[in-house]
Amino acid sequence: MKVKKIVLGFLNVNCYILSVNNTTIIIDAGSGYNLIKKYLENENITPDFLIGTHGHYDHIGVVPELVSNYKIPFYIHEQDEFIVKDPDKNLSSNFSGNGLSLKTYNLINDSSFKYFEQYGLKLFHMPGHTPGSIVIKCGDCLFTGDLLFRCSIGRTDLPGGDIEAIKNSLKKIRKMDENLIVYPGHNENSTLSYEFKNNYYLTDEFLEKE
Repeated sequence: MKVKKIVLGFLNVNCYILSVNNTTIIIDAGSGYNLIKKYLENENITPDFLIGTHGHYDHIGVVPELVSNYKIPFYIHEQDEFIVKDPDKNLSSNFSGNGLSLKTYNLINDSSFKYFEQYGLKLFHMPGHTPGSIVIKCGDCLFTGDLLFRCSIGRTDLPGGDIEAIKNSLKKIRKMDENLIVYPGHNENSTLSYEFKNNYYLTDEFLEKE
């Protein structure tokens, strides 16, 4: 497996391009279409599909171009459909003149996660930042989107955010293998072992307080 991290200019979102089992997967294509295209061309690879950890604009901004130009599907959890369709909910109306309302996407849910195991991916529904936030495990890599960052977590004050839901998701994270490498939606990589020791938001003090 090969993981390429591309830090995209808009809000410094981390886009990941995975090459695994003869498949190329793009996670969180928020902006920088030409950067993504250049990497694909340099590696002489063609993406097989796109997947979003959640539906905010900074993570889906160039999905339409990639879907159109490469003729590939984009997958998003069904509970974030209302976000990707609505420029106010996905926050694109704050940054883009016309806003972004996705028209072409494939909805997934907990019962369809098994489909992705053929590509070496294990998906987990981890709501809180948005209702349809997911975390993706591939080998010893954990792509956490805006659920978990190095020593921090994602916001819950945006459309669909839920503090109690994110606490429950973080409790699930605490049960995962500490040797997993964390590839977050923003900022630098980490490991679960480091987060278990240093991230306040994974402590009982935070997770159990009313």
